[in-house]
Amino acid sequence: MKTKVLNLAIEAIIALLLILWIYTGLSKIIHYDKFSFETARSPFLHQLAPFIAVTLPAGELIIAALLIYKRTRVVGLYVSLFLMTLFTGYVYIMLHYAYDLPCSCGGIIELLTWEQHLVVNFLITLLTAFAILFTTLNPNK
Repeated sequence: MKTKVLNLAIEAIIALLLILWIYTGLSKIIHYDKFSFETARSPFLHQLAPFIAVTLPAGELIIAALLIYKRTRVVGLYVSLFLMTLFTGYVYIMLHYAYDLPCSCGGIIELLTWEQHLVVNFLITLLTAFAILFTTLNPNK
């Protein structure tokens, strides 16, 4: 019973990450001009904006692909953890050190305040870490 609950928890977290990466990646591609413009407005990213505007959506979709296949799932979880940690750190830095808060998020995510975005990112980061831990504890997964 314990293993079933653990497996279900891992699958739920992976499903959440899949939805997140596919949704955000496609949203950035569909609204590329807005995403590129808002990224260039960031006081900390403007130098890298052209590079980020191209590679981030592609990277998010690649992470989703890694999570789909069992052979690459653990790698996808680690890359998800890395990227979510970066995103969470970025939101924290923007909240505490930026004079302007441009939002390059798309869809429903842009409806969140920066503080809400920080909480959501932190929770997703935490869930991803738990999924890695649970997967490591349950090597049959």
